[in-house]
This record gives sequence, structure tokens and C-alpha cells, in this order.
Amino acid sequence: MEIETDDMLVSMFERLIREQHPVSYARARHTFDEQEHAAIWAQLTEGGWLEIGHADIGAGHGAETLGFGEAIGRSLLTLPLGFCAYVLRQLGEAMPELIASGTVLDLDAPASGRIDAGGNADRFIDYHGPGVQYYRLAPSNPKWDTWVMQRYAGDDVSVVDGLDGCVALGTLPDQPAVAECVFTLPRQQVVAILRRYLALELADMLGAASASLDMAIAYAKERRQFGRLIGQYQAVKHPLANAWVALDNGRYAIRQLLGTATAHDGGSGSGIEQTANRLVTAAATQATKLAIQVHGGVGFAWEHDAHLFLKRVYPLAVRTRQLSGMIGGANKAIAAER
Repeated sequence: MEIETDDMLVSMFERLIREQHPVSYARARHTFDEQEHAAIWAQLTEGGWLEIGHADIGAGHGAETLGFGEAIGRSLLTLPLGFCAYVLRQLGEAMPELIASGTVLDLDAPASGRIDAGGNADRFIDYHGPGVQYYRLAPSNPKWDTWVMQRYAGDDVSVVDGLDGCVALGTLPDQPAVAECVFTLPRQQVVAILRRYLALELADMLGAASASLDMAIAYAKERRQFGRLIGQYQAVKHPLANAWVALDNGRYAIRQLLGTATAHDGGSGSGIEQTANRLVTAAATQATKLAIQVHGGVGFAWEHDAHLFLKRVYPLAVRTRQLSGMIGGANKAIAAER
């Protein structure tokens, strides 16, 4: 019954996103300055979709996180749902002082965030408009048991050229944050939150790549060359089949990652984060590049939707590589104390 309920939740979410946020909407690069964009976010908050990051939803198998992430990727979602639901809300509820100190504001409000190892890391962040709050989360010591959350005002974020064709890129200012809170949380708890967020980001990447591959397969079934459907040629159908298998292998890796995220011991030291990241990233980049090639000349036009999926996958790959490395560092700190 629990699995059926989770499947129903994912189906409802998929339908909502498909109807309210198709790829054509994503292409327009909306921000929260626009009433229509804010209205979609309001639907998500009023519908309770910011609760999808809670570990007790589908506890034990994590299939719903995979489904949510794939739906986000297929629609090229331009709303910061993942960070808000899987990181900000979880930390805000686990550490009330984040809210009491004024660092984290309304948990229902849209917020963009970046997670890095601290120090002199780059300061790139998804830009959603000046009215959005921007957060940076980083460990404050080498033991990974104390963290710092910083909040920046949207007016202080600079917009720069980015690869993603649907979400603008910004950089956090060098000046001090508007608000900052240092907090301590058990490493296993932080790792569990970050691991589930990593799984969602990987599923997002997988969803975007799967949608791109579906486009290529559909095109190969209708495009004719030399009197035959191009999908009948081995040079086309074999790479498509290989890409499909690679994506499915990535899906299994995410399921394993989610299973580890629900383990009581935190699953420290397993290395599944790096393995899942490598499998999904390799499969997603392969599929999105192949989709452009299969479409031929029209696929190489920047206006084609295939480019939107490729441009979503590559920035996500940078983010997931960094996040998986951070989780690996925290796992080493946990193992060192055992």
C-alpha cells in the first residue's frame, strides 16, 4: 500500500509539472519577478509539495525521490524546489535556531542555494530574480560537524553568463552575508540530508537526459534517409539502445543511493555517492549529446529543445560532482572516529 501511495504522489506531481511547466515554458527563462512564475510556486506550496523532501515519505526505498527528480528534469523545472524541499526545509526544522536567528526566513518562500566545501570555492548560484533569498551552506571546520548557513539579498547577486538555457546564473557577492548562523548537527544527520539531495539532483539529470533520448528515439522512428527509417540503421539504433541501458543503470545506482540514505547508520564509507554520480553523469552526457547527433542538422541548431536538455545536464554534473565529494569527505570523518 505504501508503494502504491508513493506512485500516486509521483504521478500527481508529474501531471502538475507537465501541465503548469512544460519545456516551452522553461525556455522563456522566467524569474519570480513575473506573476505567472510566482503563481506556479504558490501552487506547489499550497499543494504541500515542499514536504516531498521529508525522509518519512516512502521511507525504506526512496522511489518517490527518484520519481520526483525525473519529473523535474523532464520538464526542465526553473523553480528552486529541490534545494527548498530537500535541504532548506530539512535543516530549518532540525535546527530551529536557523530560523530564530533570522538567517533562514519563511520556509515556504522561494530560495536558491549552493552547497560547497567553504574556503575560496567559486560562488556561482542559480539566479531566480532579486526578490528571492540566496543561501550558501558550507562546513566551518575540517571535522564536518559544524556548518555555517549564510543568507544573501537578491539585489546583491550579480547575473553572469551561464550554460543552462532555462535558469540564469548568478554569483554571490564578496561582501559579508546579510545574515549568518553557525550550527552543529550530527554528521550522520547532515550526510543523510545531503545524500537524499544528491539523489534528487542525479534524478533531475537522469530525467532531463531521458527526455532528450525519448525525443531522439521518436525522431529516429519517423525520419527517413535513403528510403529507410534512420532508426533501422545499426549506426543509429545501437547507440540509442546503449544510451537507454546506461540511463537505466544510472537509475539503479540512484535507487541504491537512496537505499543507503535511509539506513540507520548513515551508510558511511560505502562510496555509493561517487559511484552513482559517475554512472549517472556519464549516461546523461552520452544521451544528450547523442540526441543532438541523431536529429542531424536540425539538432545542431541552438533553437532545438535538445540543446536545452544538454545545457541542463552539464551544470548539474558539476554540482553533483562537488556534492558527492563533500559527502565522501564527511563519511571519512565519520569512519575516522569509529
